[in-house]
Amino acid sequence: MTVAINPSISTPSYIPPNTFADYLSNQYHYCLFLDMDGTLADFTLNPKDSAIPNATLTLLQKIQNHGVNVAIVTGRSLDEAKKMLSPLQLPIAATHGLEIAFDSKEDIDNSNGNHSDHISVAHVDATELTTIRQRIIQACLPYRDFTIENKPYSIALHYRCDPTLADAAYTIMSAVLNHHSNWTLKQGKYVWEIMPKGADKGTAILTLLKNMQVSEDLCPIFIGDDITDEAGFIAVQDKNGAKTVKTLQKTVKGMGIKVGDERTCAHYYVHSVHEVRVLLESFLSFCQSHLTLLSDLADANTYSIKNPMRHVI
Repeated sequence: MTVAINPSISTPSYIPPNTFADYLSNQYHYCLFLDMDGTLADFTLNPKDSAIPNATLTLLQKIQNHGVNVAIVTGRSLDEAKKMLSPLQLPIAATHGLEIAFDSKEDIDNSNGNHSDHISVAHVDATELTTIRQRIIQACLPYRDFTIENKPYSIALHYRCDPTLADAAYTIMSAVLNHHSNWTLKQGKYVWEIMPKGADKGTAILTLLKNMQVSEDLCPIFIGDDITDEAGFIAVQDKNGAKTVKTLQKTVKGMGIKVGDERTCAHYYVHSVHEVRVLLESFLSFCQSHLTLLSDLADANTYSIKNPMRHVI
């Protein structure tokens, strides 16, 4: 079963990852939103085998140390995402935005805007989720190559081990969904997932943006590889998404980058997880140059104040 991505699909432009800095401007302040599987970590047959290389985690830490807001937007559960990122601590929108940890030390309760120790989570009927899970498990008994992933607020059915089971997976999940009107079915790479309505990566990014202390001249960059990442691309770069972001910040010029050459709403793309890492290295070089430039300007301004020019008439 194939689902259309979005009517606003465009032809993306390839970004040579080692020259990504050439696409950036000193006039903007950038923030990074990053998917995990297929973006920072290689795609594996078993989701539990996926890992983010230590070199990539170190790279993200260096970028963060240069004052850039970096956040993770993933379909993984919050606990899994934290484990994959350890020891790096970043804001995380997990389970497609159902779980949001705004800060590693101090999370924000989205219901009242106050700081708390709790994670912001959309309302989920736990009893109904248990019923959904049991029905999926029962329906999958005749199949050996399905992997059922139980998350705190959703349930995913993977068919990575046997892609020919795509139609069977869709049939099972759609049949279960027919009994639960407050839930929706999302497609990903070799996976179908049932989750509460109203959550997607675009909304998650806008929620994270609202919480970030960012300047007016903001350029959010979102990098992802999956169908579920399309909502994120729309949020940071397309007209409807830009209008939503402008309610939060005065000036926004976003950039969506797809990993892979599949059809997409993103304006740009790179080929692979390796190229994402090279692109991030180029971004770090830009940050280092930008910081040096700001330091030089600050030193020049300090010198001008201490040594004002005297005009002889």
